[in-house]
Amino acid sequence: MLGWTGRIVLVLAILIALGYFMHEVWLRVRIIRRGKHDVKRWDRPAERLGYMIGRVGAQICAIKDRPFTGVMHAFVFWGFIFFTVATLNHVGGAFKSGFSLFGKNTFNDLWFLGVDVVAALTLIAVIALAVRRYIFKPAGITQPQPISRSPHSAIVLALIFGLMLTYLLNQGAEMILKGASFAAYMPVSKATAGLVAGMAPATLHAWNLFFWWSHILMVLGFLMFIPGSKHLHLLSGPVNIFFRSREPIGTLQPIDFEKTEQFGVSTLPHYQWKNISDFFACIDCGRCQDVCPAYATGKPLSPKVVMMSQRKHALHEARALVSGGEPSESIMNTWLTPDEIWACTTCGACMEACPVMNEHIPTLIDLRRNKAMMESDFPQELNAAFRGLETNANPWNMGHDSRTAWTDGLNVPIMSQAGEVEYLWYVGCAGSFDDRAKAVSRAVAQILNQAGVSYAILGLEEKCCGDPARRAGNEYLFSMMAMENVQVLQQYKFRKILTTCPHGYHMIKNEYKQFGGQFEVVHHTELIAELIKSGKLKVNQNGLDAVTFHDSCYLGRYNEIYQAPRDILQQLSGRAPVEMGRHHNKSFCCGAGGGRMFMEESLGTRINHSRTEEAAATGAKMVGTACPFCLSMLDDGIKETGITEKLQVRDIAQLVVEHLQS
Repeated sequence: MLGWTGRIVLVLAILIALGYFMHEVWLRVRIIRRGKHDVKRWDRPAERLGYMIGRVGAQICAIKDRPFTGVMHAFVFWGFIFFTVATLNHVGGAFKSGFSLFGKNTFNDLWFLGVDVVAALTLIAVIALAVRRYIFKPAGITQPQPISRSPHSAIVLALIFGLMLTYLLNQGAEMILKGASFAAYMPVSKATAGLVAGMAPATLHAWNLFFWWSHILMVLGFLMFIPGSKHLHLLSGPVNIFFRSREPIGTLQPIDFEKTEQFGVSTLPHYQWKNISDFFACIDCGRCQDVCPAYATGKPLSPKVVMMSQRKHALHEARALVSGGEPSESIMNTWLTPDEIWACTTCGACMEACPVMNEHIPTLIDLRRNKAMMESDFPQELNAAFRGLETNANPWNMGHDSRTAWTDGLNVPIMSQAGEVEYLWYVGCAGSFDDRAKAVSRAVAQILNQAGVSYAILGLEEKCCGDPARRAGNEYLFSMMAMENVQVLQQYKFRKILTTCPHGYHMIKNEYKQFGGQFEVVHHTELIAELIKSGKLKVNQNGLDAVTFHDSCYLGRYNEIYQAPRDILQQLSGRAPVEMGRHHNKSFCCGAGGGRMFMEESLGTRINHSRTEEAAATGAKMVGTACPFCLSMLDDGIKETGITEKLQVRDIAQLVVEHLQS
């Protein structure tokens, strides 16, 4: 227990630290509140809270993908949880001797046994994390410079180490001063007691007071340090997880063109408030950067830098933002470059990897929207795609009247003539106009006919689903196409929509809801797998050599369809497909998403080449795909890297047709 002078000093120190902490946190809250309101973030609060507590408490967010580092981080996190009570006891003990928040009982003893053990584990974790960061220097947290050159991490690690050490030394000294029975059940404190044993009582008391004050001052120093560092994620991370999007990864929100004159984002207040919250929640862990196909192949884009640069921008403009004014600088060209935002393939790997559930893709697409619709400043290759969508309802700008040419010689019913069917097959632009994808469409038609499936296509009533326009930032063009498509679809009677393109699958299932389109959607691999399982489709087994499967980003990460295509390949080959190094939710992008199918790839190395090399490294002779974009990109990659004699690529439907029993 402190004397009156010590108590006054302690109270003043606490008030100063808390005051500064609250001031800095409130500043950031006010900046976040300048973003646009989003009511969707407040639905199902109990479910959101439970998910947040479970994810944060179990440290799933940190442990997944990096188990060793994650466990070390978990020790530090749990150390903070345990030490909250210990610190309150420290402060309370300054005013009342023997103060205990939980009282004197078994639970209190068990809690402080936990504190004792966790303190030691935290010391080990801090050392391990320091060795990793400053000796092994993983690129994810040290690159690119100068973004990752901040001394914040070193300061935080030193503070945490000091907090644990001074606590244990203080406990050890207390154990001797108050008698052996005090905290005798705490093994680590008993060990530290041995370090100060043998001191004269007056000396030991002085050292004990020093340890106590050192611990308290480091706690208060850490409190003041948190808001200005990336370690604000201690608060903002859980909040970010609570307000996470409950839509599939990468799902974009519409623009109300009747109520706004600003399309997309050029300055921070144009963002939704959750986007700005993401900037302050970013941990600088580099997980997003590690899995980004653009960054991995030498493009200027780092999802981590996108978050951190805009956090710096927000703080740079803090005075204007909190006073209700406008930022003095735009985001583009000052804090981010066009090459960064146009390099994104919208693969979703960054969002899948982010421990605090930041939403990088909507952030980047909002910047594209401003470029495309407000400034008409976008990669020139997109001119042809946009023009094609406007005039011929397809990004290849091929004559709309040739949309059904691929059906020549096949018995493919048209919806307007078929009446009610089980499946309305939305063929998609690639399946209608791209030669490689047209072969897939013909294979699917043959499968459906042989299995006796009730289906029909829209024919000339079908238009592009709008994915290339929306992902390239042309939201106005997309919204027109989506509304027209929904109107056409709603006039017919069918149970489900069948797609062969994961992009069309995602748009119709997840994003057409925004335009009143509620449809049950099935991917062709799901239907084919079910037809084989039910016996309606018979295939020759064990007729396919070793095969590997490439998970499409929009089929896998976006919609979690992983097993159906693998089940089909297992039926064809008699064994599970050989997996690439990156597969399922960690699959590597082909490079065509986000409108990149219609843009040149002139920076760095080609993404499809990287993926092709990974497929070849499995030793498989065949790559199975389930997306027309992936089929095209991997086929080009195989040809461009000169390995056509070693590796081929086919859509799952094509492989099934090659092994159909007559």
